[in-house]
Amino acid sequence: MARPALILPAAAALILLALAPCASASPGPTSVLADLELTGPVEGDAVVFGADLVLGPGAVVSGDALAVGGCLRIADGASVGRHAVAVFGDVALDPGATVGGRVLAFSSLASLARSQGGGVGSLQVDSGLRLLASGGWLLVTTGLAFLFPARLRIGAWSLPALGFRVPALGLLVALTLVASLVAVLGLGPALGVPLVAALMVIFFAGKAVGLTVIACALGRVVLRRWLHHPLPISLEVFAGMLALLAARFLPVAGETLWTATAVLALGAAVAVLGVAPRSSAADIFAP
Repeated sequence: MARPALILPAAAALILLALAPCASASPGPTSVLADLELTGPVEGDAVVFGADLVLGPGAVVSGDALAVGGCLRIADGASVGRHAVAVFGDVALDPGATVGGRVLAFSSLASLARSQGGGVGSLQVDSGLRLLASGGWLLVTTGLAFLFPARLRIGAWSLPALGFRVPALGLLVALTLVASLVAVLGLGPALGVPLVAALMVIFFAGKAVGLTVIACALGRVVLRRWLHHPLPISLEVFAGMLALLAARFLPVAGETLWTATAVLALGAAVAVLGVAPRSSAADIFAP
């Protein structure tokens, strides 16, 4: 195994580098693990971590509106001077709301498609986009299992040994992406838009690798309890991914579980890329 003790300091250094361009940003109201509702003028940025950010009809934010791990709701009559961004959440934009920059929901393919469309969307549209995105995740993860079976098997086998490092790495990577996203949005359309697109590619690529590893570990446990013999990794990934996607459609906690899975997937992606295949094939593929 690669030196996992070095991974967390390296990820922390990445966060500091990503936060450096934001050091001169204008301060504004910030809330952690508590919803923030604004109804008046705000100088600078409005930022919420682990909760919802609500901009009422009289809210006027001169900078960015950012919700990390929650939803961003912008009511009719509210305005945001620059960008409205939700990471691991969604953006609800009323028709009469005004956003000077871009509106981005940096959570899932479904929410990204909806936010780029510029509307809130109906229940039928949301469900259709989620089903379409779910089919895409099944296709991508199963394809990765076909292309890189040994590497992904090693990653799934090593997850229990890494323990708490996986969610810790996921949080660090997520914070790095958030800080980088806010930083590049201020560079203007010429540089900001392609850099945001590059960050999205990195995010979804890492999420795909991590989901494949988690699905492999989950499918291996579930299927071998029933069949009691080794199975192709593609079948294990497909079964595990079906279980993860089914949990996403739970009525109350589905989206929260999917957000937590996304964070774990980012950590798993870093873990699988940092694991050296020192274990023997017999250890890895043993039933």
